[in-house]
Amino acid sequence: MKKLFYNATFHTMDDGKTAKSLLSEEGRILAMDCDPAAYSDDPSCERIDLQGRTVLPGFHDSHEHFLCYAIDKEKIDFYNARSVAEMAEMTRRYIRERSIPKGQWVQGGGWNENFFDVKKVPTRQQLDEMAPDNPVMFTRACCSTAVANTAALELAGIYKDPPKMSDGEVVLDEKGIPTGLLNERARFYVYSIIPNISKDDVKQLILDYQEDLLRTGLTTVQTDDFKLWDATFKDILQAYKELEQEGRLKVRFIQQLRLIDHEELDAYLAMGIKPYEGSDRFKVGTFKLLPDGSLGGKTAALLAPYEGEKENKGILTYTREQLYSLLEKAHLNGLQLAMHAIGDGTMDLVLSCYKELQEKHPKEDPRFRIIHCQITNEDILDRFAEQNVIADIQPLFIKADMEVAEQLIGRERLRTSYNWKSMLQKGVHISGSSDAPVESFDPRLAIYCAVTSKNLEGKPEGGWMPEQRLTREEAVGLYTTGAAYTCYEENIKGMLKQGFLADFIVMPEDIMTVPEERIQTLNVDEVWVGGEKVYEG
Repeated sequence: MKKLFYNATFHTMDDGKTAKSLLSEEGRILAMDCDPAAYSDDPSCERIDLQGRTVLPGFHDSHEHFLCYAIDKEKIDFYNARSVAEMAEMTRRYIRERSIPKGQWVQGGGWNENFFDVKKVPTRQQLDEMAPDNPVMFTRACCSTAVANTAALELAGIYKDPPKMSDGEVVLDEKGIPTGLLNERARFYVYSIIPNISKDDVKQLILDYQEDLLRTGLTTVQTDDFKLWDATFKDILQAYKELEQEGRLKVRFIQQLRLIDHEELDAYLAMGIKPYEGSDRFKVGTFKLLPDGSLGGKTAALLAPYEGEKENKGILTYTREQLYSLLEKAHLNGLQLAMHAIGDGTMDLVLSCYKELQEKHPKEDPRFRIIHCQITNEDILDRFAEQNVIADIQPLFIKADMEVAEQLIGRERLRTSYNWKSMLQKGVHISGSSDAPVESFDPRLAIYCAVTSKNLEGKPEGGWMPEQRLTREEAVGLYTTGAAYTCYEENIKGMLKQGFLADFIVMPEDIMTVPEERIQTLNVDEVWVGGEKVYEG
């Protein structure tokens, strides 16, 4: 049946055009700006009065970790913890309320020492006191660093004999004993011994938490789930496929393929799955690696050392040879490439590899991507434009980074970092993402930060980097047209236009005109995916 949606302001995201109605059928948009009177007596058309509200294309997050978010909801959430003492109380309460038996793993995530009263990372000894009878692993908000207690380190075999690594670090105290802090690949020693969950458990997590995405207006999510650690990548793929076949996916999911070495990549390629082929509810997309870490954890790889630390340029988890060989194999097997890179040293490396790949194995419109793109310089910004590399940015990151960035990299490097407006002016394709659960996946919060250059409390007055503020059209575009472009879907998603998928959200007020401070609190009244209502607030 046809559906006519009318009596609303439709922001089409098509060159700033607005419309007053939308006609859909079989999941697609038939026309915009139809005359409602023409369908007043048509029995084959359902008329839906939107009562003067505002309609936008469905929001699209171009990079997050949805299953990590979902499984973290089952663990201890330290996102709002403001001290190690609070972490301890939350841990004891979790063990008590859930009746966790001795010997069972206790996991948590989201802590950030920069928000603590004493800005120091937790130690294994402190975790020992929190849970004396259990192995414990708590992952930092950046997901590049974690802290484990003594029992976990002993089970992993790295307490008495900590390994020396080039792609990670088991941090030691002055006596050479592990502090519990594990940077980058060192985390794998512990993650790898934590028992897996089943495929059916993964399915239930998706079902339990997909509505969390919808209530923020997200209709498409590109999600990096493979290093969930709690499940195999084959089980993860099968879980999504079965839910799609059962008609139970309300959100459109695109899986990003984090396959960290040749063994994992070969195992995936042997499955014969072609990128971007599949249903409109689930498909696989880019090949993704993590060549560096996080800024807050001082593991993002920089060209010059961190301020005040002459020996610390962060951590590269691959040599150039290792990285290029993986990218080349993925590229030659038809996979799109999307590399995590926060530091300028990592972006310099990745851009160099991309250039060599395109020179040796040219491909029409490869749409190489770099995710995060935080610490840049003028040369790197120009190379993004010259090589036509997509920048997947996270505007909400400034909420935390504005507190530490200048201290970590200095004022001069900060001047050319977080340069979203400059990217647009140089002609770089940029898209909006969240990296959730590192930060919230709510696009409204990120759009507010992109427009104001302020944190969620409205500080600092005038904005942190005011010259990099985006217009509202540009900021909304990150999560509509920009995100659709990253995965070759700019002809079916991101705009309200004839032939496009009928994915849209209904808001009570106009995000383009409300006072800036209210952007982040605007309600999402309804979400429609394929012309069907899947959420009502």
